Amino acid sequence: QVTTPHKDIREGRMSEAIFAAALGGVVFDEKAPLDYRDPVIFLQKTYLTNGLRNLLENVVSRLNGGKGDSMIQLQTPFGGGKTHALLTLYHTIKHWKKAKHLESLSGLKEPAGAKVAIFVGTHADAVSGKTPWGEIAFQLGQYDFVKEHDKKRISPGKEVLKKVLHAAGPTLILIDELLEYIVKANRAEKLEKITHGQTLAFLQEISELVASTENCCLVTTLPASILERYDEEAEKALQQLQKVSGRVETVYTPVEGMELYEVIRKRLFEDAGDEKTRKQVAQTYFELYQKLGSDVPSETREVEYRESIERAYPFHPELIDVLYERWGSYPTFQRTRGVLRLLAEVVGDLYKRKVSSPLIQSSTVNLENPIIRREFVKHIGNEFDSVIASDIAGKNAKAPKIDRDMGSEYEKFGIARGIATSVFLYSFSGAARKETNLQRVRVALLREGIPSTIVGDAISKLEEELWYFHSERKQYSFKNQPNLIRVIADREESITEDRIRETLKDMIQKADGKVMEIYLWPEGSADIPDNKAFKLAILSPDYGPENSKKLISELLEKAGLGFRVYKNTLFLLLTDNDQYNMVSRALRRYLALKDIQTDKELLSTLTKDSQDSLRSKLKDTEKEMPFKILAAYRHLIFLGEKGIESKDLGIPTIGSSQSLSQRVKQHLIDHEKVLTRLTPKYVLDKAFGKDEEKKPFKELYDLSLKTPGMPLLDSEDVLRDAIVEGVKHGLLGIAEGPEVYYKQDITPSADSEVLRREVAKKLKEEQAEPEEKKPEEKPGEEEIEEKKREGLVTTVTLKAKIPWDKISAIISGVILPLKDKGMPPEISIELEAKSTEGFDRTTLDSKVKETLQQIGAKIEKWEES
Repeated sequence: QVTTPHKDIREGRMSEAIFAAALGGVVFDEKAPLDYRDPVIFLQKTYLTNGLRNLLENVVSRLNGGKGDSMIQLQTPFGGGKTHALLTLYHTIKHWKKAKHLESLSGLKEPAGAKVAIFVGTHADAVSGKTPWGEIAFQLGQYDFVKEHDKKRISPGKEVLKKVLHAAGPTLILIDELLEYIVKANRAEKLEKITHGQTLAFLQEISELVASTENCCLVTTLPASILERYDEEAEKALQQLQKVSGRVETVYTPVEGMELYEVIRKRLFEDAGDEKTRKQVAQTYFELYQKLGSDVPSETREVEYRESIERAYPFHPELIDVLYERWGSYPTFQRTRGVLRLLAEVVGDLYKRKVSSPLIQSSTVNLENPIIRREFVKHIGNEFDSVIASDIAGKNAKAPKIDRDMGSEYEKFGIARGIATSVFLYSFSGAARKETNLQRVRVALLREGIPSTIVGDAISKLEEELWYFHSERKQYSFKNQPNLIRVIADREESITEDRIRETLKDMIQKADGKVMEIYLWPEGSADIPDNKAFKLAILSPDYGPENSKKLISELLEKAGLGFRVYKNTLFLLLTDNDQYNMVSRALRRYLALKDIQTDKELLSTLTKDSQDSLRSKLKDTEKEMPFKILAAYRHLIFLGEKGIESKDLGIPTIGSSQSLSQRVKQHLIDHEKVLTRLTPKYVLDKAFGKDEEKKPFKELYDLSLKTPGMPLLDSEDVLRDAIVEGVKHGLLGIAEGPEVYYKQDITPSADSEVLRREVAKKLKEEQAEPEEKKPEEKPGEEEIEEKKREGLVTTVTLKAKIPWDKISAIISGVILPLKDKGMPPEISIELEAKSTEGFDRTTLDSKVKETLQQIGAKIEKWEES
């Protein structure tokens, strides 16, 4: 502990009266606080500023018949130290013998035999009490001179007043709150306003008289602004008083500049620590600001600011300045007195909580303390109680929660709470400026141990989570209107769960890449057809891995009332509970942002920065949704060799743009659940039984679709390509009706049979033996005519342009169906091929012509150019 607060602060015995003393209360009321009544205690706790010292020296000189201003006006802002100045004059002159030993009064000449007369307008009875001239004469023991004038409430004139002062001897007259007296009298007298006029006359008379009297001094006070008073009449009265008193007076300002720091320290601390400590702390902060450079205001990097820190110690100058300059601009705050009262509570709170800090900064003010909070809120409105409780300090406040959630330096130093507190203090002023910036926030927060880089990060968190924290062009403040975050939160509360589900469903439908048939949120097996296509059933978020076993079993095993045949083609996708909660929150936020964006009336209440932020948030949220949905639907269910299997797809790669079906399909390919290429050997090993010599092509393909656990083929072409390769290299054979193909280029049709190599080889050899061809049977002309008469189509001739890569489909979908209903069709091919590089002879002769010859084709036309 370096500094020691005064005993009343340490013991928590501070009362409002200590900081609300008035001249009349101290002089005429024995119940006034001892700190003000006792001249020694009062003067010990008083720091004599240059202004106050000059004032004392001037008055003492006048009372001793020397030089000096005879008529002095103390014109200060509300709470600017005038009461303290009056009490200093009163105690010094009135109780000189008791206080003359004090060090602060050394060098002052004794005001020998001087008297003090006081008139306080707030204390006086303007209707039936003594007038200013009556009260002053009474206190000086010369009331008989003015008795009649006092009763008639008529100013006695300079001749009578001269007798009073001459008989009294050296005299200090203190007149305080004279405007208040006139205002009260005007209300009582209404139209006549006799007291008003006579008081102005008296003030002019006494002022002129004192100026010509050697051992007299008159000190008056006037408010700096009518904002402290009542109406237009009061304003006129103030102007008249200023005009009368201004003719002969000299204006004194008791507290100026950095003297305020000394006044506060003297009043609140018994011991403010040794000079070495003060200098060391000031140097540490000064070096910190030098290091931060342009990240703090330029004035904090000046040598003079180091002196300010030293003189303000143990307070940081920024705290006193924000209270004095910003809060002090409120008419109700009372600058010096208000700052003292508030800082006394702050010091008492820190002392009680044993908070250790090199300096007391804005960020260390505890707004959770109801007395401290009340000192602020009473000037700005009770609605800010809820602002503080919501965002800054209290059991459920968001800033302390950020500190707890972040831990480390945040929690140790109360970073978020400290920044929120300092921004709150900067957010209020009787003037136009009601915000602060990042530079000043750093000054209000940073001290030894706190990394400077944390401030920007913390501000961002406040922007995202606090409801009344406003950010406009890097200027920060608290307002009693909710910020965009609060507007969003309010709108989020109106978003129903049903709407979230429907939006999710719609997003999945729109984003899905058509690589599988998608069935959204099925409730029963009848919702999913039993066909050969790859099918992905995306279950409702109501179903997770734990509560969906019955539905999963039904979907995989059944198709409506019957059993599912193509079991291997159906895959189910379920949400992860934790990830879905994140999706749900994101969708709620997305829908709220979208609603606000389309609500023109609400949008018009937001600032331009907030509107820009809204658009940015909506864009970012919308952009993030596909990834969040992808991450939520991560549990893949399907039938395996041993029953139902589940695979966790995990969190997708950041930035992934896949749809759900694309992700599932890629996972199946990556894990060889879906094959994009086969070897002939694989076909033999997996598709043929031990004793099976041949198998229909169609059955081979369907086998993978029907058999759980067996790898699926990406398409029929995968199987077809494997068989083509097998036949060509003599690993397999194909039978097309009576024709057997072995070690040949041949593309199987849907009706082809795939043969083991031994079988194909044997059959091919048998076919090679000479065989007498039987004449081809043709239907008789009469039979054809009869069918025509029955209205049946007996002949089909077609010519079509065919995509080159769909030849296999022509065989399975055109030629074979026609063959099944009649004789083998006569097929002619009309083909035109072009090449920019030119066809080589090997391709034309050894491949094309040779293939045509091998299959027994008759080349009717061959043209080259």
